[in-house]
Amino acid sequence: MIIKDNKQFNMFPSHVGLRKYIQYYNIVFPSKDVFSEHYMLMPNACGTLSLAFDGNTVIAELWGASLTPILLGTEPNSYNVLMLIQLSPYGLYQITRQNQAEFADKRLSLVDIDNELFRLLHHAFAVSKTVTDLANACEEILYKRMEKHVVSDALLLATKAISDNHGQLQVKEIARLSCYSERQLNRLFRTQIGMNVKEFARLTRFNYVLKHIQKSPCFFAALSQQAGYFDQAHFDKDFKAISGVSPQNYLKTMSDFYYDGTEIYDTLSSKED
Repeated sequence: MIIKDNKQFNMFPSHVGLRKYIQYYNIVFPSKDVFSEHYMLMPNACGTLSLAFDGNTVIAELWGASLTPILLGTEPNSYNVLMLIQLSPYGLYQITRQNQAEFADKRLSLVDIDNELFRLLHHAFAVSKTVTDLANACEEILYKRMEKHVVSDALLLATKAISDNHGQLQVKEIARLSCYSERQLNRLFRTQIGMNVKEFARLTRFNYVLKHIQKSPCFFAALSQQAGYFDQAHFDKDFKAISGVSPQNYLKTMSDFYYDGTEIYDTLSSKED
């Protein structure tokens, strides 16, 4: 079983060859009070593979793409070690090849969804002695799931357009760029991401706002304009509808919310080998 070193949080970028599907690995050694009772995961349209050791057993879960906030609270404090494999919006489809609409906003036992993947990841978790060993072992396992490309090229094009425009594209424009009808594109998004195009674009814009608040808190009037909201009232309303809190309260209590760490590639060197 993995041995704790002197770091409580250990974050590793994925190999460049996997980065389209896997964002990073976060290996945490929680202490009794590191996570508060209000700790919440903010919706980001991405799936996650979670493995945790509670002192007796390894608990492996598949977390579908999140559309709404998930209250995690102090649950992680009960684990000796917790590993989160943060996926891209379509990474879970590439790995499981299963309809993501059935997974959205759910935490499911990995063994019930993909017994082979559970067995392989469980073994890696059990035999790894260091956090680096664990991240590398998971890379080898997941790399084999990437050999056959199953994500639609139209979906890749559409999600890139949405991301490049920070979620500020209309569905009809996204459909035009992808050469699909709106109906076809929505069906594709629900199957391979777990939500429709409008929901994905809305969460993309929301996470663009979160990133700016996290990096450099600023005047919300300016940020709402930058993010393409009609006015600050619209910005405040949409932010609260997605997150459950106002932008002002989020800013005051950011430590109670999980930030997805997508800036990892700005601060950690990539593993190119």
